[in-house]
Amino acid sequence: MIRIRFVKGRDELSRMIEEREGLAMPFTPSHVECVTPEGKYLGMRFDGGMQAREPGYDARWLEAERVVDLPCTDAQAQAFYAYMTLSIGEPYDWKAIGSFILPQNFHLSNRAICSAKVTLGLRAKGCEWFPMPLAVPAHQISPRDLLLVLSSHVQIDH
Repeated sequence: MIRIRFVKGRDELSRMIEEREGLAMPFTPSHVECVTPEGKYLGMRFDGGMQAREPGYDARWLEAERVVDLPCTDAQAQAFYAYMTLSIGEPYDWKAIGSFILPQNFHLSNRAICSAKVTLGLRAKGCEWFPMPLAVPAHQISPRDLLLVLSSHVQIDH
């Protein structure tokens, strides 16, 4: 099983993301990461880049969360988590956030935002949870976009 954690924060950046992205059910996420088999939250954050963090690290600004379980083979899960783990230490693509505000591509090569990193993990060789190329580059996929795409494959309760 691959576990994806969607988060809605109550900080100003999360509010801006929610305003730009619009309504989603059960909530509009401002962040996404995976839950490792060991129970850590592994994801890309503006502060610290790609890290495995302890549950509760975001308690001071957390408003809502939803973990979505993706059925898969053991080999797919291993490939996904291997890709995500190998990404630890990578810096955050803070310029790509500007691409969501202005109609320009500010994406920095070899960097990612949270939703891009999870999307790339789901497309990683051996995982291929998304077997076909997606219609939008990963660095332009928001947490809301990823939630929408996953909701066409698995039940996400409202």
